[in-house]
Amino acid sequence: MKELDELLAAYNVARHAGEPCLIATLVKVEGSSYRRVGARMLLTRSGGRIGSVSGGCLEAEIQKKAWWLTERGPVIERYETSSEEGTELPFGLGCRGTLYVMLKQVEEDDASWLKQLQGLRDNRAHAALATSLNGPNLGTQWLFPQSENRFEINDATPAAVQIELKKSAKDRTHRYLERDGVEFLLEPLPPRQRLIVFGAGDDVKPLVKFARLLGWDVSVADGRSHLATTARFPEATTVIAAPIHDLPLKCEVRDDDAVVVMTHSFAQDEAILSGLLPRPLLYLGQLGPRDRTRQLLASIGNEPTSLASGNLHSPIGLDIGAHTAETIALAIVAEIQATISKLDVQATSGAVNSPLQFLA
Repeated sequence: MKELDELLAAYNVARHAGEPCLIATLVKVEGSSYRRVGARMLLTRSGGRIGSVSGGCLEAEIQKKAWWLTERGPVIERYETSSEEGTELPFGLGCRGTLYVMLKQVEEDDASWLKQLQGLRDNRAHAALATSLNGPNLGTQWLFPQSENRFEINDATPAAVQIELKKSAKDRTHRYLERDGVEFLLEPLPPRQRLIVFGAGDDVKPLVKFARLLGWDVSVADGRSHLATTARFPEATTVIAAPIHDLPLKCEVRDDDAVVVMTHSFAQDEAILSGLLPRPLLYLGQLGPRDRTRQLLASIGNEPTSLASGNLHSPIGLDIGAHTAETIALAIVAEIQATISKLDVQATSGAVNSPLQFLA
């Protein structure tokens, strides 16, 4: 979702400058593709471009023709990405897939939901977007939720689409839906990933850098105020210093957060883990040898459950032979990303498929 935040930021700059914008969205894939459905690219009239819908070969072609193709309204263009001879549009990606890309100039209605989406992103809300793929309302889009804690019923949106849109926001699953001859793409827009690091030692610094590079929000928290400072962690989203037993509450830990415990203090690790182990967190990792973690869990009274169930990652990180602060940070971030990707794959495999006859 980092790309979406970058796209929104670029759009806001262009809008304030009064510059027209166009958004290209990958709405369907047949065969293989470098990018997944929902990939986006923002174009400005002056030639600016951010994001991508392919591995890099389609972007220039789209940028060259998108404005005149959309003079009369949104369109869906079909692109072949095979490297074999005789293809309709041999862009040479070698993916042997067919991509359907919706091109749409940003109008006032789009500006409204884009502004709403920015607010949802800022609040780390679970959102979803419905896009009409055919008919007179081609390109019309509806956002869930349209306002805080409420889904306002829009008469132009079929009730079935609204129901499925809410489901997509909850389970992060892409869906295709057909109602009354109109086909829709329902796309989850999950919040920015948040990483909470309990511990403010020097080895946390590369972890913060790697996570921020991926576009994650990062909170660093420690009971030692001389370590938990913004001067030591300028790239962190937030830095929190508080009594150790108050830290989880101060951090406002959510179940979709990734949490890493690396205070290097047995007493602090024990206090933090005891409150977090019962939570169904996206990811919970404990730095240190497995024997030390077993001692921590035994002290808490949770040893058999946590390690056997896999709720707690220990030793932390993927096994890449890490032995420096930087490689350990890489291993941790990689394991968290693998966890996120596994959930995304499960959601994708459970998606409701549609033949999308109107795009055939």
